[in-house]
Amino acid sequence: MRYNGVISILLALILLSPSCKQSQKLAEDQSAQARELLDQASKSLSRQEYDVAMEKALEARELSAGIPQMEVKALSAIVGIDIMSSRDADAWEKALEAEAIARKEHLDKDLAGILISKAKLCSYAEISPETGRNDEGLAYAEEALRIAEELKDAEQEAEACYVIGSLYINKNRWNNPVDAAIYAEAGTWLDRGQAIADSAGNDRLRRNGILFRSRWFQQGDRNEEAIRYFEQALAALEESDYVTAAALDDRLVRLYTRMGEAEKALAAHDDYVYRQQKYMEQKQDETLQEMQTRFEVQEKDRLIERSRSRIALLTLLALFLASLSLLVAENLRRSRRRAARLQKISDVREQIIEFLSNDLKSPAAAHASRLEDLSAQAATLSPEEIRERCDALARDAQSINEDVAGYVGDVLIDRAQKIADIGLSQREIEIIRLSAEGLKAAEIADRLFLSVHTVNTHRQRIYSKMGVKNVSEMLRIASDLGLV
Repeated sequence: MRYNGVISILLALILLSPSCKQSQKLAEDQSAQARELLDQASKSLSRQEYDVAMEKALEARELSAGIPQMEVKALSAIVGIDIMSSRDADAWEKALEAEAIARKEHLDKDLAGILISKAKLCSYAEISPETGRNDEGLAYAEEALRIAEELKDAEQEAEACYVIGSLYINKNRWNNPVDAAIYAEAGTWLDRGQAIADSAGNDRLRRNGILFRSRWFQQGDRNEEAIRYFEQALAALEESDYVTAAALDDRLVRLYTRMGEAEKALAAHDDYVYRQQKYMEQKQDETLQEMQTRFEVQEKDRLIERSRSRIALLTLLALFLASLSLLVAENLRRSRRRAARLQKISDVREQIIEFLSNDLKSPAAAHASRLEDLSAQAATLSPEEIRERCDALARDAQSINEDVAGYVGDVLIDRAQKIADIGLSQREIEIIRLSAEGLKAAEIADRLFLSVHTVNTHRQRIYSKMGVKNVSEMLRIASDLGLV
């Protein structure tokens, strides 16, 4: 019994393995498509095309349904787009949904990213002393930081530190004067995030740190120090980093204006406009390059598809030629068999002429009905019974000699053997003969006291046994067999 159970399990695994592999392949294909859509959404977001980015992210979410890791990534992308487009309520709802899946499936890296997004949303809620959610946001950011440290994920560590620093800046937002301890705590977290970003060599994180620090300097009324910091950061930037440079110019415009240095503020504004223009040109070039790449990929795909079409057409042509060859061969075989039957009929023709001329008193037509009856019954008689009937005919009439009776017996036995090989039952033979009378399925059912369904079932079995597809083919073969 134990071995039987093991064998049953192994058989079940063997039977299930193809379906499992198919399901796995489908999930992999859906994940790949979802990743591609999320990549497109990210590029659209960088161009501030929020609606396009959201459309791609939602499509990725739909594709990733039932694939937890991809579903969380799609939800995280939707949260990010909602935050960028100031749809905080929608972002919060999707963040809660993503967090539930990430915690259930133990997707720690994704969970850390979601918690950072939730902390940011809490930070953005600080529009009045009554709406502050800074402590709640700190709890999310600190949990995200612990996870990032365990995973040794420098990017998430820096992000978490920046958000913690931002939340401490929020805590001082409505204090006048600011709380020195809270202000120092904010600076400590910004310094820590900046150090991690510098050690990781991540330009995006360094840029984020600079922008976070702008609020910190402003809150501490450290305008001159802030100007020096931003000018140093501007000088250290790569020439092609127009987006960061424009953000720094924007902050310098505000600082110079606050300091009463109008000329410097105007110069910084001119730099801001110039870099924004350069940034737009840069994005246009990137878009054109992306379009060119996409066109080249599509062109390659078209060439591959054409090659596949040609291969498919050649394959179909080869199959057609093979089928045609088989059809010709089958027709030749049938022609040979037909020629053999005709030859056999020719051989006995002289015997028929001879017995007709020798016995004009008892014409062969007088016994035609007996031969017809015997032919009709041959399918249900044994070879011995057929021989006996033919011998009886030969004895009863001089018009049928022994040779002719023997030939008739050979023909009938051959037909009976063919019918037996096909395996037709008596009921099926009845249905064939009634069909030969031109009766429809319903009429046959009435004649045999059967249901139409049963008649159709018998017909399908007859088709299968004879190797035919319709009534006309069935009756043609039945005629050859002497059934009709």
